[in-house]
Amino acid sequence: SAARALVAALVVYVVADFFLTPLGGFETRDPSGIRPIGYATLGLIFAGLFLAIVAVVLLVRGSRRSGITAVVAAILYLPAPFTDATGIFSKFRPPTAISVVEWIQELVAVALIVLALRVLAGQRGPRPSP
Repeated sequence: SAARALVAALVVYVVADFFLTPLGGFETRDPSGIRPIGYATLGLIFAGLFLAIVAVVLLVRGSRRSGITAVVAAILYLPAPFTDATGIFSKFRPPTAISVVEWIQELVAVALIVLALRVLAGQRGPRPSP
């Protein structure tokens, strides 16, 4: 079902977010190189992470708000790889592993949006025929 696929995608999203942090082992850049836009981007990433976790909880509880919460979580991540790839996130180039995880995360975010929209459409029920 779309809801199960959405839960799986949200779990992948959360795990990928973990690997983007220094705790994940791939991020080796000196934090002193983060630019102001980088801090804003980090805020978006962590807000999206929080909302992804909330979306999982809402899905488990059967809340109708789970889909929209997942969409917002995914949208908040979308600027991250672009800020890093263009050098406006940090004055240091991203490690290759971080770049790879960022683009995987970008694909997962797009998948989250598609799956969440399917869940939302399923919650509305079938449309009446004309």
